[in-house]
Amino acid sequence: MKKSDSFYQSQLKKGRTNFWAHYLNFETWISRPLASLLVRLVYPTAVTPNQLTVFALLVSLASAVLFARGRPISSLLAAVFCQLSLILDCADGMLARSRNACSRFGSYLDLFLDRIADFCVLLGVVIGYFRAGAGNKDRLILGLFIIALYLLQVILYYISNSYTGAENGDSGEARAVVIMYITVMGALNRLDLIVYGMAAEVAVNLVFRIGKFLLMGRKSGKGDSYPMAWRLKP
Repeated sequence: MKKSDSFYQSQLKKGRTNFWAHYLNFETWISRPLASLLVRLVYPTAVTPNQLTVFALLVSLASAVLFARGRPISSLLAAVFCQLSLILDCADGMLARSRNACSRFGSYLDLFLDRIADFCVLLGVVIGYFRAGAGNKDRLILGLFIIALYLLQVILYYISNSYTGAENGDSGEARAVVIMYITVMGALNRLDLIVYGMAAEVAVNLVFRIGKFLLMGRKSGKGDSYPMAWRLKP
């Protein structure tokens, strides 16, 4: 293996086994190769992974503001910024792994700021969708309801992970798919399709999350076969 290939492999997460990692991995195909170029650039500098994490959030906030304008040109720019934020989000962890400088705080900072970024971008899309519809209140209500459902599915995801002891970062590939969809639809100025697409996604995912959790409980029976991080007490 070439030295450059070895350096790239050292940046990647290991043992990815989820559905998205196998069949629809935009992170591996697009985001991480581009992020690797950035990692090579900043590797010999004093730039830290956590700084890249914060910068990714700032780029996401810029994307949210541009989406909120609800205009074709601003939506195109918002789409570019949205994809750039994902590249930066990949680069922070890749830089940490290449330097062997991974930390628990850095991992949780990434998760923490990613959720803020997701909320802001979706809120920007909803406001843009609302403004593009001449202030139709039904659009605003629908969009805010979908954001609420999105946040609910995120909560259920982390509760399930806490129950099973699974890694919280396993949703990265799925998040990349969502961001790619937002990027493409934003570039086409189809904020309506972003809203409807997110509605379909949360509807399917909520049923899946609830059903999967209930199935785990049914399989475990009276005992508890999962390494719970904490236990609810009556």
